[in-house]
Amino acid sequence: MNKQLYTEDTKHQFSFRGMVEKVEQTDNKMNFHYNKDYIRGKTVQYEIFDGVWIVYHDLILQIPELFPMEETGFIRMNYCISGRCELDYKSHKVFYIGSGDFVAALLGNEHHKHIFPLGNYKGISIVTTEKKLDKFLKTIFIDTQITSSMLIRKIAQDGKYMLLSNDSGIQAIMKEIIITNDIFWREKAVLKFAELVLLLINDDMEAAESKGKYFNRHLTNKVKQIKKEVTEDIETHLTIKEISKKYSVSSRAFSECFKEIYGKTYYAFIREFRINKATEMLGSTNKTVGEIAITVGYQNASKFSKAFSDIMGVTPLHYRKNNFTAVLE
Repeated sequence: MNKQLYTEDTKHQFSFRGMVEKVEQTDNKMNFHYNKDYIRGKTVQYEIFDGVWIVYHDLILQIPELFPMEETGFIRMNYCISGRCELDYKSHKVFYIGSGDFVAALLGNEHHKHIFPLGNYKGISIVTTEKKLDKFLKTIFIDTQITSSMLIRKIAQDGKYMLLSNDSGIQAIMKEIIITNDIFWREKAVLKFAELVLLLINDDMEAAESKGKYFNRHLTNKVKQIKKEVTEDIETHLTIKEISKKYSVSSRAFSECFKEIYGKTYYAFIREFRINKATEMLGSTNKTVGEIAITVGYQNASKFSKAFSDIMGVTPLHYRKNNFTAVLE
């Protein structure tokens, strides 16, 4: 199964398989250990039924993008627990899934990048094939008329993907689909997967409205470059209006695209980014609170302290008192 999920590296490209240093297999479980220079965290695959795999990812990525192998005939369902993932749609357009989102896809022998804008991703994937899904359904539901084609038709209604955003029914199932400390976890996972299939093929289940969800890759690339530049120069504060003028991009288009990529507004993201940088300096340098405030783009210590307390729940001095590790000279 791992040979189908992961592909070899090509020049200047990083693949999941290329990052794997060791694989441990016990019974129907596989643990993937990565090169920590590129990926920290874990991937665990469970085969709950012949040809039906549940894959759990909990990753912190040092690289921005990875290349999975997408082979014809596979059905893949992804549920995002936290983080964000960029997926190709069509005609140079992309969309994003975030916490609580679910997407089912028909893989068509394509080689697209998986991009993680926040540098971390935790989620659950279910991977199978049409043939294996039919075998599963006939085993679970004796003499059933339910077939994999019913799910495939539902997924294909809106093209390549079936997107369900923050659906409470999906979330309830996915939260219980892997509970490995339960003695009957595999049996329960089988039941939850069957429940998931029934929910997806139900006529009442409609995919999330796609209008406004997709963005042109040219725009997303520009927004990512802007984010890179403004975070590299955190002493300088740029408003959206100033960004629009400097980078020749519509304020509205920038704001909408930025929020979709990073899961929060531009101002909220930059505010948190600066405070996170400040926590690093408070814990590892001898700079005063005032000096750190200016370094991360605040005009004075008072405004910085207010923003820091709002996000961290304590004052900068209180944080430093409990986290300071720098060597005093």
